[in-house]
Amino acid sequence: MTLSLALRFLHVLSAALWMGSGLFWPGALRRALALGAPHPSPALAQARTGLGLDFGSGIATVVTGLVYASPLGGVPMHAGILLGLTLALVRLALLFALARPSLRRATDAVGAGDIETARAASKRLPAYAGSAHLLWLLALACMVFPI
Repeated sequence: MTLSLALRFLHVLSAALWMGSGLFWPGALRRALALGAPHPSPALAQARTGLGLDFGSGIATVVTGLVYASPLGGVPMHAGILLGLTLALVRLALLFALARPSLRRATDAVGAGDIETARAASKRLPAYAGSAHLLWLLALACMVFPI
């Protein structure tokens, strides 16, 4: 097995984990908040795990992609890869600017027993998940199809 093949495998694996990290928890959290106490606590724990996987697999995707598209990986950098990298970085920025603060506010509200505030705080999370998946898809298209 060559280094280039191993890097490509790790990059695709990281990207698949990144895509999957946001599929399950936004809806589960919304349903748990609709049910009220005590249901939100496990869903909030699941959401924190999902965001941790989102961050870790996102960083792994960016790092493996950068190494793969370097002289070490043997793949030349081109415009599609640069655009895909930019979209991936925007997705990571949304994680820190939108998803994490919203989840933190929802967690704090549930801890204080204020389910209505938690519901309001969590309304941004499905928008984050949809935007994140769109950015992921666009990044994939930029890297697969020549630009």
